[in-house]
Amino acid sequence: MKYLLMFTLIFCMSSCAVLDYPKRIAGYSIKNFEAEQDGRFSLNSDLEPRKAYNKCNLFLFENNIQTNFKSDKKMYVVASKFTLIYEYTLDSTEVAFFVYEVDDNKSKIDVVSNNSRLAKFVYDKLVVYMQK
Repeated sequence: MKYLLMFTLIFCMSSCAVLDYPKRIAGYSIKNFEAEQDGRFSLNSDLEPRKAYNKCNLFLFENNIQTNFKSDKKMYVVASKFTLIYEYTLDSTEVAFFVYEVDDNKSKIDVVSNNSRLAKFVYDKLVVYMQK
């Protein structure tokens, strides 16, 4: 019994994924978006990263999309309820927007979802919106 407990403790401590479990339970994990490849679409913007991030948030607000959680520091936002603009999805399907700095006045925005068709649809809408 003592060895089983020690083995379990060592296994848990050596696994980095354990640190993400509290976020997964609370519903605030972004690990599933970081690993997604099929539903990832990237947009390059001439806006500085903070302005691009704010414009992503404004895009969600203007389309009445629910923001589930976000990090202003790391510049990402996860949203759901895209059924208002895309009927072939569930209310709970999430799309994440990650904003990265390319240069001082340029940024890259990744639109990511496990539903690749939804991600492509939102990406296309965002491209048009960012050009306004």
